[in-house]
Amino acid sequence: MKIAVLTFLLSTALAGNIVEELTAAGATTLVDLVVKAGLADTLTGPGPFTVVAPDNEAFAKLPAELLATLSGDVELLKKVLLFHVVPGMAVMKKDIANNMVVPFPDADSLHIVNVYLKSKFYDGFVTVNGKLMKKYDITADNGVIHILSDVVYPFPSATIAQLVAADDRFSTLLAAVVAAGLADTLASEGPFTVFAPTNEAFAKIPKDALDGLLADTEALKKVLLRHVLPGALFKKGISWDTHSTAGGEEEDMIATQVFKGDVIKVVSSVGGTRKGARVVAADIIATNGVIHAIDTVI
Repeated sequence: MKIAVLTFLLSTALAGNIVEELTAAGATTLVDLVVKAGLADTLTGPGPFTVVAPDNEAFAKLPAELLATLSGDVELLKKVLLFHVVPGMAVMKKDIANNMVVPFPDADSLHIVNVYLKSKFYDGFVTVNGKLMKKYDITADNGVIHILSDVVYPFPSATIAQLVAADDRFSTLLAAVVAAGLADTLASEGPFTVFAPTNEAFAKIPKDALDGLLADTEALKKVLLRHVLPGALFKKGISWDTHSTAGGEEEDMIATQVFKGDVIKVVSSVGGTRKGARVVAADIIATNGVIHAIDTVI
């Protein structure tokens, strides 16, 4: 233990500041943008800071139009870059817990930080708003850097309930959520994961059966809660696994399955009837969790 602490202290003492360590790590696009936004003095200051730093490949993935917008709007650029900086603390990987929520008041937004597949045999991996941490714990003399696979943008600003209400793909789901009295639940703190059936998914149910379900509040609530998981399960964290749902009963458990070709399926088995759905849009991020649109009601 003493050796580990000494090693950490020595590495910190020998490290440069955040900007210098970003440069040494090859995050040169980020450094160039930090300078352009006038943030170099901030990130060479006393700190401490935790920086989740998109690498050059992450910026290269951005649409050219967005990158041009950021480059031409210094205030927006500064806001985006500061959304990757947590001031006042140096958080190492070992200190990160699943479903940590990090508020960013200046952006009126937050990070949802997850640790997936952690066990006594594997340290797991970390995501920030669903974006993968590729490298951890690059120490600087004024904080710590973790390298990300993607830029964390846009900023989540609406709850799951608000996103469902604003998205035409989910108008039938919205009607069902309201009829079941679950709108306040989906607007609450969370975080939650919602496998959200699209209008086309509900259209697969015969009209009489759907009308009957919408008229039966308790049955409707049970079906809808089967689509909700406690905690944030982003796409990168989905694996072959079974999950307890907000339905609460053993028969309400669902399974997730991952196949080649970026295919993700969700399966339920209720009363001996197996239903499967395919994820058609993943990682629709909210301030209280994440939505994955699916093509079948399960």
